[in-house]
Amino acid sequence: MKKSRKQGLLLLCLLLMLSIVMSACGNEGAGDQSGGSKKGVKLRLAYWGAEFAQAQKVEQTYKKIFDDYKAKTGHEVEFVFIPDNNYRTWMVTQQAAGSMPEVVATRMAWVWEDYAKKQVIDLSPYMEKESAYNPGKPWKQTFLPSFYKDSINPANGILNSAPAFTAMIRILYNKDLFAKAGIDKAPQTWPEFIEVSKKLKQAGITPIAMSGQSNSHISWFLTSIFGQLDEQLRLKMDTDGDNMVIKNELARATDAGLIDYTKYPFRDGIELFKDFSQYWNSDFNGIDEKTAEQMWLTGKTAMLIFNSSQLSVVEEMQGRKFEYGGFPIPYITKKQFPEAMEKSVMLGGAANESWAVSTSAKDDKLAASIDLIQYLTSPEVQGYLADKLSYLPTITNANLPEKLKGFVMQNEDIRRANYTGPATIKEFSDFLIKSMQLYLGGSVSTDKLTQELNAEWRKGMDTAKKTNDWTKDNNYGMKKP
Repeated sequence: MKKSRKQGLLLLCLLLMLSIVMSACGNEGAGDQSGGSKKGVKLRLAYWGAEFAQAQKVEQTYKKIFDDYKAKTGHEVEFVFIPDNNYRTWMVTQQAAGSMPEVVATRMAWVWEDYAKKQVIDLSPYMEKESAYNPGKPWKQTFLPSFYKDSINPANGILNSAPAFTAMIRILYNKDLFAKAGIDKAPQTWPEFIEVSKKLKQAGITPIAMSGQSNSHISWFLTSIFGQLDEQLRLKMDTDGDNMVIKNELARATDAGLIDYTKYPFRDGIELFKDFSQYWNSDFNGIDEKTAEQMWLTGKTAMLIFNSSQLSVVEEMQGRKFEYGGFPIPYITKKQFPEAMEKSVMLGGAANESWAVSTSAKDDKLAASIDLIQYLTSPEVQGYLADKLSYLPTITNANLPEKLKGFVMQNEDIRRANYTGPATIKEFSDFLIKSMQLYLGGSVSTDKLTQELNAEWRKGMDTAKKTNDWTKDNNYGMKKP
């Protein structure tokens, strides 16, 4: 009897021990859709604050995302928030110090350079597998095809970052002021745009709020104008035939004498833009982008060029009494320039902002970093970012809020060459804005401006070639055609 009781107690102890072990094993994986430890790891994620972004709202939004992620996986995420104009410099400094966060927000031109410096990993193998947060197909197939294709480095066929989100640029217009000037619809062509501006000015209404100090206001318009006129030039620059001109190809084109700001399409585009400046607020060179934005929001001007990621500023403005609409930068006609595409060039909507994993992520942190990016590109998170921050999703199955439906592609082509953005040559981009201020203010002639732009562009490309070891002999770092 005693022996039977002892056996029973022993069996009970064994069952209890087994139950404890099973419970521990179950808890270890609970909520971690990547198969990692429930205890989790701590990751650092670097992110930039866009110009005039509502930094507090951005931080609050991501804090909620990371809190939810920790509850699901046990992984803790430290949000490292860097101002936009310092971000790339900060990133390069972190790389030199060997202290890069495991996950970083980046851009295509940056991440391809960083891969060459062995600062980020190749995501291609992970893209072939399912994301636990968007299952049923390989992770790569959850993205809109254009975003995935544009993310692949044409020099080596490697994908170093996952498309994070995008935004669209639109001209917003005050419907009440349009009606007051007798305008019943938004313009589609550039001549219609100028006609609308004339009618507004004649009615005593400032047509559009512009900031001569803003990189965005000037570069958005110039990028669209150049992109509408440069189709024949792009055919000469596009060495791999993908209809996209990357920085390597721009370097090659510069050496070949193809990029010349004293000639078409650049000179013509700049003169078209200056003619348009007569319809801006007269103090455009003295105000910043935020002031221009407030002019439109308070009904002092009829139009404003605007980024969809800032749409919450409009939606949440107290006391706004007018209805508004949006339209793309109008398209230039063949009657104006025979080589014009007669399509607007879509600003935004490209695979520019993306998530990359640093080579600093090792072992458990590497697995967690991949898992975090999969979570950030899930329908749940992409829909939440669209709702809270007006970020347009890069995946196929995220819900688009009603407020963003006017920012989808219309009669547009995507930007295929970036001449003016800081991602190509930051120093040139900064110089362009300062020199355009003088030009638009009447202090500099078109001849002088375009000659100076040529010199600054070539200087920037010389630096890029030296930094990346691009030469004619190695095909500027691209695969041989």
